[in-house]
Amino acid sequence: MKNTTILAVQIALVFSLAACSKKPEETPAGAPAAAADAAPSLADLQNPQAVNKAVAATLPKGDPATPLSAYRKIDSGHQVMFMYYALSNMPAPYDEIAKTYSDEYRRTSDSFKQRDILKALQPRIDGEIAGAKNGRYVVVDQQDSRLLQRYDFEKKAFAINDFSDDRYTFFNDNSQYTLATTNAADFAAFKVSDEAKAREIEGYLSAYKPLRMETYAYAQDADPSNRRIKLQVMKVRLLDARGTVLAEM
Repeated sequence: MKNTTILAVQIALVFSLAACSKKPEETPAGAPAAAADAAPSLADLQNPQAVNKAVAATLPKGDPATPLSAYRKIDSGHQVMFMYYALSNMPAPYDEIAKTYSDEYRRTSDSFKQRDILKALQPRIDGEIAGAKNGRYVVVDQQDSRLLQRYDFEKKAFAINDFSDDRYTFFNDNSQYTLATTNAADFAAFKVSDEAKAREIEGYLSAYKPLRMETYAYAQDADPSNRRIKLQVMKVRLLDARGTVLAEM
């Protein structure tokens, strides 16, 4: 599925290149040179980042107007697993899911007991998958004393550590299914122009006190090649240990 999508995007890039290309003499006088620079090139087909960006552009997008109260918290790999099957539209492998989801099913070697447990679990699994399909707005909570880099006085911002599309998140209870982002570059740093607020955040960092970061996102797609959910980041908030919002974007 993923290869088909990438191939389709590559074909689209080629046709876009053919449609947008003009001979120099056909370019109207005074036309901005940036227009030509914006057209995709054949080199983009060999650039994984360009292809991934083009693929991400074809994915469904979340609604920025969605209230934060509508986002559900993701704090378990089982939730990621159910979301994966909700978005992949593949038949749920009940036996495989049960081995991960149920200690009782995993521990017994009695095939009759396994069948009985699986029969009882199937409605619950179906319900979890259906709920995940209707709950694509999610929030992931992180807490650490090293979430941010030190204050950049020129940019007046705190860059976020390890926040990029080539990284992924997993949960210890079920690490087979993971989360990754498609637009982390748009949320690379907290802009903090207010000096008093910047001093407060820097104080937490210099004292190695833990901060919390809430990442609000929309689940766009499931990647079957690595059992990964692709998330579009919608909003990121930085909070102290008491839950006070220190910065957001």
